Amino acid sequence: MGVNMISVTGMALLSAFWPFASGVMLWWGLAALIPLAIHFLSRRRYDEVPWAAMKFLLTAIRKNARRWRLEQLALLALRVLILLLLAVALADPIWPLFGAAASPSGSAGDAHVVVVIDASFSMDYRHADGTRFDAARQLAGELVKSRFQGDGFSLILLAAPPVVVVGDPVFDREDLAAEIAELQRTDGGADLAATLAEIERVVDRTARREPRLLRRRVCFFTDLGLTTWGAVSEAAVQGAVARLADKADLQLVDLGEAGGQNVAVTRVVAAEGIVTVGTPTRIDIEVENLGDADRPRHGVEVLVGGQRISQEQLDVPAGGRATTAIVHRFQIPGEQIVEVLTASDPLEVDNHRWLSLSVRPALEVLCVEGKSGAARHVALALEPGTSQQSQVRPSVQSEIALLEEDLSRYDCLFLCNVRRFGRDEAGLLRQFLEQGGGVVMCLGDQVQAQNYNSILGAATGGLQILPAHLGDPVPLGEYFFDPLEYRHPIVEPFRGHERAGLLTTPIWKYVKLEPFPGDDVRTALAFENQDPAVLEASVGRGHVIVLATDAASTSVDATTDPPTPWSALAAWPSFPPLVQQMLRSAVRGRVQLRNAMVGDVLRGAVPGGLADASVVLTDPAGRSQRLSAEGTGSVSEWTFTDTARSGVYTGVVGGTEGTVQRYAVNVDTRESRLERLDPELLPRAIQRGASDTAFRRTHATASHASQSFRYLLAGVLLLLLSETLLAWLFGRSAAHAAVVS
Repeated sequence: MGVNMISVTGMALLSAFWPFASGVMLWWGLAALIPLAIHFLSRRRYDEVPWAAMKFLLTAIRKNARRWRLEQLALLALRVLILLLLAVALADPIWPLFGAAASPSGSAGDAHVVVVIDASFSMDYRHADGTRFDAARQLAGELVKSRFQGDGFSLILLAAPPVVVVGDPVFDREDLAAEIAELQRTDGGADLAATLAEIERVVDRTARREPRLLRRRVCFFTDLGLTTWGAVSEAAVQGAVARLADKADLQLVDLGEAGGQNVAVTRVVAAEGIVTVGTPTRIDIEVENLGDADRPRHGVEVLVGGQRISQEQLDVPAGGRATTAIVHRFQIPGEQIVEVLTASDPLEVDNHRWLSLSVRPALEVLCVEGKSGAARHVALALEPGTSQQSQVRPSVQSEIALLEEDLSRYDCLFLCNVRRFGRDEAGLLRQFLEQGGGVVMCLGDQVQAQNYNSILGAATGGLQILPAHLGDPVPLGEYFFDPLEYRHPIVEPFRGHERAGLLTTPIWKYVKLEPFPGDDVRTALAFENQDPAVLEASVGRGHVIVLATDAASTSVDATTDPPTPWSALAAWPSFPPLVQQMLRSAVRGRVQLRNAMVGDVLRGAVPGGLADASVVLTDPAGRSQRLSAEGTGSVSEWTFTDTARSGVYTGVVGGTEGTVQRYAVNVDTRESRLERLDPELLPRAIQRGASDTAFRRTHATASHASQSFRYLLAGVLLLLLSETLLAWLFGRSAAHAAVVS
């Protein structure tokens, strides 16, 4: 028992004062008790029986007993030492003999090193020997390999959001270096504040779980891009840096450089929200020169479905922009991808931009009328019947259609003088808006404002569909429109066409609208007294438009004799273009649903009638995964969050032969600006350019430290050979002594 306690105490003291890479392996040293146990258990007990013939033999034995005892003890000590040395070798001791000179604290193998690599897409800037991200991976790998055996490592990507690749420290340097070599950057920016918070959490957790790692160091590998590091001027970030500096040494390896040339495609948009087959569609393109040298005749190509449809050369001045537009007719319905790319430069990732368009045979519009004739003029304005190929297919139905129809079939709903809504109808409208649909509400004499406010207005616990509180109808009078300088897209086409009738439209009565506060609620058209006439707001991923007056001649003021209609809007020449513009603004949510930025969540709908309610999504790298759709009612929804790469994401709904949904994911071109933070503005706690001195270890020193367990194993082998040789020699000597005696 005493020997056991001594062994345990010895191991505890050894692990406390001598650093080991795997201190738990020292418990194998308890195996040294086995030879001792065998030695004591093998001592036999004898009954003494006097025998005259044995007296001569005992006399001979006594002459050699002391030598034999010493030989047995020597063998026992050697066997115990072999097992103890083997346990120490398995624990992988860290020898301060080789690292003391290089270590600031005079010890080695007791540091927690957090490697932070900038993964924003500006790190893709290419030099002759590779990208900045390649250089960061190489230097980070060298740093890890050059550290002492026994140091622990964590790995974090400076991104938005940050990615903790390795949180709890690992001690295998080769494995971590291989992990670093396989890292991929993102096509997004980086969130410095969030990354510092993650680093602090990792450092604190490691300090609690690994008390042996007494020193902590954080090394950033970055190009000091201003879009990321400009946040160091913020008080919150400065506080985070100060807290982290109290817990760890902060080092920064600067991989950027002043200047740099870059041209990026910054904007690709379609003039129409939803494109119809055969309709001329204008696509606006903007290219920006983010360098300090002019780019004359810079090549720009436009592809549709992978086929080039246009090629131009633009003169892009230094620090300036150039714009162009193409007109294209899509002849095939379905999901179409427009790709715009420019000539190659050192930063390739922003030379491409994609636009996803849903090309329809025609726009499907459901016109719901609260009383007979309330939607007739709206339907006529949507489809006058003057062209051979209809671009809009309106369907006029009564209020019951909201519950009976599959609303997912339609692109837009026009609700004309609908009296009231139930909870079920409001829920279907909200679901329709969440899927990117558009809703246009034309008010009138049947509208029950209290019902609208309580069921559709968020301010009173509704489903947040209305952008305004509905008041009472204004007194009968004469009111005219104010276009508010034609700023909103709904009325912008009337600019310069004052004789089109918009400004002379007679309005005698309307519902007073009180817009809810918020940037999402915009007044497109007002009355001369500045009361809103047309309000537009984003709701979910769709859009809601409210027209304060009647869109037909069905609403009348019965208090007059004869009864006075609310307006002459439906009979005025400005009505058809106004309705068409409201439709375009309402349906643009479907385009926004298919076009996202890096890091955004992709969402799609799956009709509830499909037997296979799953989606197979393929990312730009060609990797596919199956997603499950969730939801209730007639439509389920799927989501996808891993959009770290720009490009085209393709979803196939309902099996491999199902409906195709294509999404364009583009970069935020703020990261394309290669402006750098002045290194002098970095907090003083962050040391620059220290990777070759205080932070990194020489490879030779580390290689010596990493060989210690091999030396110990060689010592174990030598002791085994020595034990075998000594046992043979002692046995032979004992036999010879017995023969002589």
